[in-house]
Amino acid sequence: MVLKISRATRLTVVVVISSAFFVAEISVGFYTHSLALVADAFHYLNDLVGFVVALVALKVVSEADESPKALSFGWQRAQLLGAFFNGVLLFALGISIFLQSIERFITLQRVENPKLMFIMGAIGLTLNLISATFLHGMLGVLTHVIGDAANNLGVMAAALVIWFTHYGGRFYADPGTSMGIAIMIMLSSIPLVRRCGIILLESAPNGVDLEDVKHDIEKIPGVLSVHELHIWRLNQHKALASVHVMVSDCSVPSFLKLSKTINECFHAYGIHSTTIQPEMAHPETIAVGQPTVETERVSQIEMSEKCQVICGTLCEELTCCG
Repeated sequence: MVLKISRATRLTVVVVISSAFFVAEISVGFYTHSLALVADAFHYLNDLVGFVVALVALKVVSEADESPKALSFGWQRAQLLGAFFNGVLLFALGISIFLQSIERFITLQRVENPKLMFIMGAIGLTLNLISATFLHGMLGVLTHVIGDAANNLGVMAAALVIWFTHYGGRFYADPGTSMGIAIMIMLSSIPLVRRCGIILLESAPNGVDLEDVKHDIEKIPGVLSVHELHIWRLNQHKALASVHVMVSDCSVPSFLKLSKTINECFHAYGIHSTTIQPEMAHPETIAVGQPTVETERVSQIEMSEKCQVICGTLCEELTCCG
């Protein structure tokens, strides 16, 4: 019989382990005057926040029907928002530890008990391996755990240098290790903040060019022009789009058929939630008789540059593109 543990249960166990170790490690760090232990402990605190955010996101998703009515998309961006602030906190923490490391290089301080420092590093490494086992397959938080394991190895190496060597500069191993941890913290936080920030700024998904999408839609028979095309990401996995489409035939059966084709075009780009606003071309811009190719091309350009369903001048600046 195979025991299946839910993701929420696994995260809960890891949160408990991380909380207990954070308290123990920071206490030992202050006791031994080891900046490397303190730096690793605060890195652990940041990961603890990440685990809590992931756990809360799982709970929120399971109770999606209970989201406030004012949140029309529910809690879709809860985990994304938490990850963004987690990354900002991580970067600020890295800068703080880096500056403290420089201060320790200038004013060197003895590490009182390197043996205890080594033991805490070994315990941290063991707990990280246990956490990695519980979080197997959950790549986002598993990456944090692997980074922490590298920090633990650095703490253990610094402790061994201080413990078994006897030259006067051996205590520089502690601020040196803490500086390495600080650099690792900052390097890991920048991509996280960038990825989350770009999505929060409602950018298009990676690999999706708006001009390509517009060009493909305008090639669909019955579509005269496209404007007000907006594509953005709701979270890491979902993308949305809205578009104004000028058509020559605005009858309901014709538009239903056309909208299906337009949606298939969006599906090809990985966009599965779209809002399509049809617009009827002015009679003088629709081909009458035998218009020349040049006349039709100019008309289409003019139509694409001007929306047929617009607000008055009073609300012009309040539109999304105003």
